[in-house]
Amino acid sequence: MTTMNGRGVDEIHGYAPLRPVAGVAAPDASPVVPGAVSQAALDAAQAFSDAHDGLALLVYADGALRHEAYAPHLTADSLFETFSMHKSALGLLYGAAIRDGAIASIDDPVGLYLAEWRDDPRGQIPLRHLLGMSSGLTVHSLDKGDPVALALMLGDRISETALSVQAQRPSGEVFDYYNVAAQVAGLALSRAVAAKGLGDAATYLSKALWGPMGGADARLWVEREDGEPRFFAGLQARARDWLQLGRLVAGAGALDGRQVLPADWIATITAENPLNPAYGLLVWRAAPAPGGKRSYGPSTAYAAPHGAPFIADDLVYFDGFGGQRVYVSPSRDLVIVRIGRPRLDFDDAVLPNLIAEGLT
Repeated sequence: MTTMNGRGVDEIHGYAPLRPVAGVAAPDASPVVPGAVSQAALDAAQAFSDAHDGLALLVYADGALRHEAYAPHLTADSLFETFSMHKSALGLLYGAAIRDGAIASIDDPVGLYLAEWRDDPRGQIPLRHLLGMSSGLTVHSLDKGDPVALALMLGDRISETALSVQAQRPSGEVFDYYNVAAQVAGLALSRAVAAKGLGDAATYLSKALWGPMGGADARLWVEREDGEPRFFAGLQARARDWLQLGRLVAGAGALDGRQVLPADWIATITAENPLNPAYGLLVWRAAPAPGGKRSYGPSTAYAAPHGAPFIADDLVYFDGFGGQRVYVSPSRDLVIVRIGRPRLDFDDAVLPNLIAEGLT
């Protein structure tokens, strides 16, 4: 059985088992450079994050890191568990798998890559619908104490459980945010890269994305010693590494003059999902939030507070439970990384709007 006896985001000693994701020996250690954002805006953003149990806040703008702050017991080398932000890293990694020929197209049926579903109607679900959260798979909810949901989160046969989930409706009809969709998409990628001789999921993440972007050593929370990662959560990394991922989105796949991921893939995952303007493919997007709330779909009771429209209308972001975020505005060369202990009252609009207003 997997365990998570630590306290979540910053105290992560209790997650097990783990698999290493090798980074580079000397990850980026660029200093904070004043400028580009007013100090008043940075102070207000820091105060908001702190008031909502913030642990790390980084702001990158106009080509440099402009702000970096951590809770007193943490440093730039601290690893964090940021929950569903892993989904967005998986979305980026898909671009590498397509580039490397492991996956031909996200319009392929998932059964092409998963033997268990090859002769099953669920095998006809296109990868695009899994990445876009319109899989049609039955949602088992933790809110209701569903044993399948508990097995998906904490069991040691998570992949097997995910593959046992049946279809509720045809795919491509309803946006319904769901961990199982990401898990199945991750399994398809894992099988595809292994079949291509590119290693397991952790090895491929290291070689295709983490190393090339200059990340430090990270780790994946796996279902069991010989099992697969949780592709919907469990990527434990530094705040600066999440900043690098955000910079890849801002730079259309390029980072410090190097094209790490295809530019057309970044355009693909950040384009509007036809079923939800606030979503792309495993990333969220700026869109109206009726009633000041952002919905995760009909099967999720919780909706994220969203008190005002985003000032940056090109904003895309990674969303981890309770206020883990990477906000990116490509037109402003702006990336904000915010990590904190989970708070259901975390308002999505505050940080990116404060910083956008403070850009000089």
